[in-house]
This record gives sequence, structure tokens and C-alpha cells, in this order.
Amino acid sequence: MKKIFVMLALGVMVAGGSYAQNAPQKDKKAKTEHRANKGDKKAHKSPEERAKMRTERMSQKYELNKSQQNKLEALHLNQANQMQAMRENQQADRSKSKEAMKASQAQYQAELKKILNNKQYAQYEADRKEMQARYEKRGQERGKEFRGKEGARSSERS
Repeated sequence: MKKIFVMLALGVMVAGGSYAQNAPQKDKKAKTEHRANKGDKKAHKSPEERAKMRTERMSQKYELNKSQQNKLEALHLNQANQMQAMRENQQADRSKSKEAMKASQAQYQAELKKILNNKQYAQYEADRKEMQARYEKRGQERGKEFRGKEGARSSERS
């Protein structure tokens, strides 16, 4: 009885091992294409579409009235056009590009403050700071991962 049980167990293990090796391989080309297209969602939208989407999102989140929505959509359209122009005309000097983007963002913040009421702007600022903190945290975590890998590599070399 023991011999039969052992032979049966061995047969199951061999059959399972051979089945695992014949598992279909995932299409690497399809995966690569999916990754390549993943970040292109914004790139395919026109500045008008981006402005409209951004305005709709903020309208729902901050309960804007029609007048505010119209002003905000005009502001978003202006900013989207500016950003697209900056991306197309990226200068060789990255510091100048960065300064131009910072100036554009400061102008956007000033115009936005005029459009939103105090309560809405306070909520917007709180959301913006929360998002900024998340980005900084993510950047720090990535930095630790990178430094961790570098540290492991240098200890392997020694």
C-alpha cells in the first residue's frame, strides 16, 4: 500500500512539474506596447479637452457656480496652451524652461485665487499641499530604493 501511495505521489509531482513548464508565456511585445501607451493619455488630448476635463473635475470637487466654471475653463485653456507651447519649444537651457513654468504656475495660482471664493480656495490649497506631500514622499522612497541598490552594489565590489 505504501509503495502504491509513494508511486502515485511521485506521478502527481512529475505531472505537475511538466504541466508548469508548458504554461503559456505572456506576450512581452503586448506588455511593452501597453507600457509605452500608458503615459500617452494626456498627450493625445488637445488643450481644449484637457481644460474642459480639468474644469469639470474642479467644478465637482469645489462646487463651482456657472460663472466660476466659465472663468476657470478660460484660465485652464490659457494654461494648457501655454504649457503645450513650452513643451514644443523646450529650450536647451533647462533652467530657463523651469523658470518659465514656475512663472506660469504662479500666474495660474493668482488668477485662480480671483475666481474661487475663500472657502473653495482654502480647500484647493489643502488638496494641493496634500498632493505635493505625496509626490515628495514618493520621490524620497524612490531615492532610498536607488541608494539602497547602490549601497548593495558597492558592498558586492569590495
